[in-house]
Amino acid sequence: MKKLILTCAILAAASVASFAQTAAAPQTAQAKPVPANKPMNAEQLAERRTKVAEKQYGLNPDQTKKVHDVELEFTQAMEKYRTAGQTPGPGQLGNLTVRRDQQMKEILTTEQYAKYEQVNAKRNANQAAEMNAKAPAAPTAPAQSK
Repeated sequence: MKKLILTCAILAAASVASFAQTAAAPQTAQAKPVPANKPMNAEQLAERRTKVAEKQYGLNPDQTKKVHDVELEFTQAMEKYRTAGQTPGPGQLGNLTVRRDQQMKEILTTEQYAKYEQVNAKRNANQAAEMNAKAPAAPTAPAQSK
């Protein structure tokens, strides 16, 4: 009788332990991330931005090609500044961005462009919040004692 109870206890413990093990998560086909020490070139960045836009806005194949061309033009212009060791000023960056936005407006449908503007507004707000968070706090006047 003791052997039967002991055998049942061992089987129960073994079955509980076997359920606790999880199967390895299946690997999905994902793009390999670019190492942090190696920035993307203009073509890679344009490709990544195009894929994101394709998913976010539901682009058709013709739109996808046109968006890729616009993004490539934009990223190549930005890369020229980067390789020259310069940072585009607000006016230069603004001109590039306005041109890209105008081209996107011609490519996207009204609904897609509305979503495009919404995403850009959210991104700009997040970037502004990050900049404000990184800015040093304003110095406070020392308290006066009487």
